[in-house]
Amino acid sequence: MSGSAGSSLCRAARVVDRALVAPGPAYRLLEVRTLLALVIGLRLATRDWTVIAQRPAALTDHGTIMGWLHLAPPAWLLVVVQCAGLLGVALVVARRSGRAGFVLAWCAYTALAALWGSSGKVLHPDVLTVTVGFVLLLAADPPQALPATGRSPRWGWPPRAALAALATVYFLTGAQKLRHSGTGWVFSDNMSWVLRQGGSGSPFGEAWVHAVADQPWLTQALAGGALALELTAPVWLALRVTRIPFVLAVAAMHGSIWAFLGLDYSAWVLTAAAVAVPMALRPGRRLPGRWLSGAGLSGAGLSGAGREDGARPAAGAVVEMRRSGVTVRP
Repeated sequence: MSGSAGSSLCRAARVVDRALVAPGPAYRLLEVRTLLALVIGLRLATRDWTVIAQRPAALTDHGTIMGWLHLAPPAWLLVVVQCAGLLGVALVVARRSGRAGFVLAWCAYTALAALWGSSGKVLHPDVLTVTVGFVLLLAADPPQALPATGRSPRWGWPPRAALAALATVYFLTGAQKLRHSGTGWVFSDNMSWVLRQGGSGSPFGEAWVHAVADQPWLTQALAGGALALELTAPVWLALRVTRIPFVLAVAAMHGSIWAFLGLDYSAWVLTAAAVAVPMALRPGRRLPGRWLSGAGLSGAGLSGAGREDGARPAAGAVVEMRRSGVTVRP
């Protein structure tokens, strides 16, 4: 690599780094974390995890994340882990030890999802939620006395990192298709065979799926559209104005997978929305719902312009904000 190319990459890396760690408002972190916690809670609450206890040992793989557990977990223990995860979600939503609650919810969900996937492998429907949620395990809880106008890198980097993780997972999904199949993934009869083999899972019957599979131009368009969306995900998510269109696009893509094959990737759509929709709002705008955006941050223990009405924060609050590395912008 030439010196000029190396210096260009270094400058680009510094630009990306500054963008990721730029100051941000605490309420945006709370919005993203709460929405992700709700996605985890939905996954925990809507699956019968006790089925894991009924799996024969011959069908259990101990290859990855839960490989250390060589005994079949009893049903009661699975229910305890499920309830612990739901308790963690409740703590996040109630703004009571939100970080600890999110860690509890994520750990319970990840363990159960790994056990569900043959006692070791996290199945594809759970991968995105687990990966994006991992970023927020490191995000601190904003102080209760933090004013709405307070901005800090401590609150700015976690939502942006979650957005970057979202973009990376989608990009790598497309890159893997090219790595293993090349352009043949789009221009061959690959998608036609996928539809023919999986059409029996369609909730609308397989006759119409086979009719689509018999149209090469249509199957190639479906494959090409999905691949293009995945590979360009970082571009969609880098721009505020295209983040909500990206969510709509992935909803259409994963919705078509469900319609054709009966595979449920709703968690991917919900995870994309949980991160991209709040990050699509202009600075200063919050999602509706005081419980969602942490409206209480606007001034417990404050008087004056540290609040949204423009008064000054109390001296004690200023000291606490300085210790937290927060910048107050009137």
